[in-house]
Amino acid sequence: MNYLAVAKQMRGDFPAAETLYRDAVEICRQNPAPLDLAAILLNQARLYRIQGKFAQAETLAKRSLAIHRLQVGPDHPSVADTLDTLGWIQVRLGRYAEADSAYRESMAVRRRADPVNQLSLAGTLNDFAFLHYSMGRYAEAERLYRQVLATRQKALGAEHPDTADTMVRLADVYRAQHQLAKAERLLGNALPILEAALGPESLRVANASNNLGVLYHDEARIDEAVPLFRRALRIYQKVLGKDHLQVASVLSNLAVIETSRHAYRESEDLYTRALAIEEKAVGPEHPELAAMLNNLAQVYGVEGRYDEAERLYARAIDIWERSLGATHPDVNACMMSYAAVLRKLHRKKEAGELEARARQSRIVRDHDEPSTSLVDWRELQRQ
Repeated sequence: MNYLAVAKQMRGDFPAAETLYRDAVEICRQNPAPLDLAAILLNQARLYRIQGKFAQAETLAKRSLAIHRLQVGPDHPSVADTLDTLGWIQVRLGRYAEADSAYRESMAVRRRADPVNQLSLAGTLNDFAFLHYSMGRYAEAERLYRQVLATRQKALGAEHPDTADTMVRLADVYRAQHQLAKAERLLGNALPILEAALGPESLRVANASNNLGVLYHDEARIDEAVPLFRRALRIYQKVLGKDHLQVASVLSNLAVIETSRHAYRESEDLYTRALAIEEKAVGPEHPELAAMLNNLAQVYGVEGRYDEAERLYARAIDIWERSLGATHPDVNACMMSYAAVLRKLHRKKEAGELEARARQSRIVRDHDEPSTSLVDWRELQRQ
């Protein structure tokens, strides 16, 4: 039942997979088999992670981790596999310190359990790099992704979907650092690999399409970006449902397009839909929610709705500072946008203080990581 559930999950039949997992767990309850139960719980956690049910996924991953530690000891590869899943869930919940701890423990386990297995370690490093990307640590994310890409190309070949997946993620880092030609080359190579290996309706194909659309928007190639976003949206809605976190992300990207076209009413409608999905999925304090609040505030500012923009900017900065720290590039850019709105509201003293904070935090960040000094506020929203 567990294996059949995995097969159903891979084909996108999530309701059937969930039913099978639950039935398998019940069998384990009636006929105690701890390691079987741990494996089923981990797979079920991965299903919930895909569906955006992050709180439920975390609970199951922690149960699986406790069983694995008890049954096979702290240095077994199954422990590392479970830690990787837990870390990914915690990144999506915006709990970066906990995710960092999970990934570091996983890497230590893998090095002790099988020091020559670089491919296994690469899987953890791939996710660890995404954590750094999410926190705006682009130089470190780039270093890790390049290491993973070299390992996967050597072990799996250039046409493997896992190799292509790392190419997509590395392209995001290059885009965040405004190295657009490098990013476009990677995405252009990765997308046909994923289509050939996984089919045109794969979630990984949707991810790559969405990211290429973001890149085209950055390059002012709006007419090329829109079909890519709509393709990603169609796949996400078909496979994940209309209320999934990934759907909200694409709606937000489409809203950015409408803002570029000065279609502010359409942009506001898209952001409002995306915010409703996002807040339900990850809660009111998640950094991805802050990105959408910031984007909508930009629209209100352009429309002259300064009081509404001020309220959204203040909320976004509060969320970001607590989750990402005051020196994150998104926080800096948001502060400057907020200050501009305060000046429109004739609150010049507050605006000056905010600008001074932004300049100081940028000085600190540029000193710590010079390569990230040109990043704008949209980067987190587009991950």
